[in-house]
Amino acid sequence: WIRSNHKLYILETHCQRRKQTMSRYNISHETIINAPITKVWKELIAIDDWSWNRWTKLKVESSTPPKEGIRGKLLASYDGNDVWKEFDFTFGKVSESDYLLAWMGSVGPGGCLFSGYHTMRLEEVIGEEGKEGKEGETSNTTRLIHREEFGGLLAKLGLGLPFKTLDRNYLLMNEALKECVEGKK
Repeated sequence: WIRSNHKLYILETHCQRRKQTMSRYNISHETIINAPITKVWKELIAIDDWSWNRWTKLKVESSTPPKEGIRGKLLASYDGNDVWKEFDFTFGKVSESDYLLAWMGSVGPGGCLFSGYHTMRLEEVIGEEGKEGKEGETSNTTRLIHREEFGGLLAKLGLGLPFKTLDRNYLLMNEALKECVEGKK
């Protein structure tokens, strides 16, 4: 029992400190998309029509638009081949004014075993990377910032998800969204 209690104590201690530690497996990709931010946002927020996305699907009841606090099922296809794993998720902040779509999931009390906080944020690009326009015009270039921060004991140990595969897939998602938006007139 002493050994069991010791392991429980270690888990409780880790759970209490979870928010202070970050995983080395966090993912971040930025992609420049040659389209106005409103056009990119329209494709990104249309989660019921992510035909461009072969790696992640966000499913909610009765095509409810994304909204903070709404729960659903995240479907992940690690090889982009329609073989899906299912996870519970909850939408975090969803803001058209900030062009932010966020969702999260966790395992264990308070996510102490595993947690993920996923964001896809858009920024209008003005200046060197974007095309300079006349005053008052909007840019035709958008930066997609795609991130996930992992926490919990399993993430700290590099367990729970195929992190290298996810890193590749998030970049592929960015490129697929870029291709989709740039291809639409």
